[in-house]
Amino acid sequence: MKKKLILFILLPLAPLMIAAESLYTNEQNGSKQKKSSYEKSASKIDLDIDYGKKPWAFDIEAATLDNENYRSANWTGDYMQLVFMSLKPGEVINLEVHEDHDQFIRIEQGKATVWMGKTEDDLSYKKEVKDDWAIMIPAGYWHKIKNAGDVDLKLYTLYGPPEHPKGTSNKTYEKAKEAHEHNH
Repeated sequence: MKKKLILFILLPLAPLMIAAESLYTNEQNGSKQKKSSYEKSASKIDLDIDYGKKPWAFDIEAATLDNENYRSANWTGDYMQLVFMSLKPGEVINLEVHEDHDQFIRIEQGKATVWMGKTEDDLSYKKEVKDDWAIMIPAGYWHKIKNAGDVDLKLYTLYGPPEHPKGTSNKTYEKAKEAHEHNH
């Protein structure tokens, strides 16, 4: 009777024990576990396509970290735009102002210096930011952001309304600068 009782108690725990043993073995061997389908979802995003004006749910942190383009507008609607950016050490988002819209920036990786001010010649607001920081840029404020770290600065930004043409994808800072000058 005791053997049946023990078997009755342990049998439902067997899958959990097997999974725990597998995890322990993988950790001991230094191997990584396979990503879940949830974790893989971001890597399936084509960062050269604008998915705008359609519903879209995804892992924004993974997508931001996966992005290798200097600038990639990946969702452009009528009133808002999502843009992923990756700045190499020392690269900048040049001094600019958006008169008719606010901007939100979220840093996912790296360190940056942010300057803002009401005039081009008076950037009196200066802040050092890093992973998990947000930057709020009011309409009419001049701003500049520089990658102040030694790794790529990975961020995403939301503009309301959109700032860049639908589907914008600039692989490098130089291409982004050239396109920006052409479009403005």
